[in-house]
Amino acid sequence: MKRRDFFQLAAGALLATGAASTRSRLSAQSSAGPGPLKIDIYSRHLQWLRTADEVAEAAIEMGFDGVNVTVRPYPGHVDPDNVAKELPPFVNALRKHGLLVRSITTNISDADPAAERIVGAASSLGITHYWWGTYRYDLSKPIYEQLDALKPRVAKIAALSEKYRMTAAYHTYSMPATVGSVMWDLLLLLREHDPKHVGFHYDTGHESHHINGLWEVNLRAAGPYIVALAVKDYAPEQNSGVKGEERGWRTRSVPLGMGLVNLPQIAKALADIRFSGPVEIQAEYPNGGADSAQDYITLPRAQVLGAMKRDLQTLRKGFA
Repeated sequence: MKRRDFFQLAAGALLATGAASTRSRLSAQSSAGPGPLKIDIYSRHLQWLRTADEVAEAAIEMGFDGVNVTVRPYPGHVDPDNVAKELPPFVNALRKHGLLVRSITTNISDADPAAERIVGAASSLGITHYWWGTYRYDLSKPIYEQLDALKPRVAKIAALSEKYRMTAAYHTYSMPATVGSVMWDLLLLLREHDPKHVGFHYDTGHESHHINGLWEVNLRAAGPYIVALAVKDYAPEQNSGVKGEERGWRTRSVPLGMGLVNLPQIAKALADIRFSGPVEIQAEYPNGGADSAQDYITLPRAQVLGAMKRDLQTLRKGFA
């Protein structure tokens, strides 16, 4: 991508009562209430630790309040094909350490039987949010026709969430041809449903590609449909043109506070739209394999956890 094109693009662009008591307790400890912000660690960055106790010890060592658990094929922490058996003991072990478990990350894209098994198991544990998505466009076809074709799929996800009293959070990406990257497109469909059941899992890093304040317009327009928050940071860099790369601009993941993301400005916008969903940190900059969901690390444990702890401190300071 050329330098001019980069900046033009950036600027233009429960089951029943058993889970109800747990859900009420988690709601009382939500992000928007009085007291310190509750922040989760994304267990994708701790998949080099295989037991719930190990994950809990690391989360507590870093100072996090909770864990967003990956319910994905190995090295995810819980196998989606065995979710009814594996998720309860994993979640309960985390909670015995005093950690919140409000969200799970899944590969759900449609309300099929596999999705229902996952959502049902999570709901029975009082978990309130699950990651949903992601859809992509065929750029050779009209965009609005493709959005119309997505309506029944979104409606079925909303119905599944309503059945189990959960919220499906659609993760926002900035990759080309991704539905929801500009937010207004998917928002047209989400607005037909209650934000208690479907909304955006807003990614600060991906949305920072919409510079000149356009990211904030998107966030404020979505309003109550911002149901969960993934915090990470990106910085622009110029391609060198070596190894066959076209000279131009791209972005790379960096520690919080070192890129385009303006944490105080995001905090103000979230307060104005009365955001109260789960918040997690996604540390995707190079960090010994923890950044890329590996089941091993190539750096010392203290260094890996120390980097994510600094992200947490930066987020607390930026949102203060």
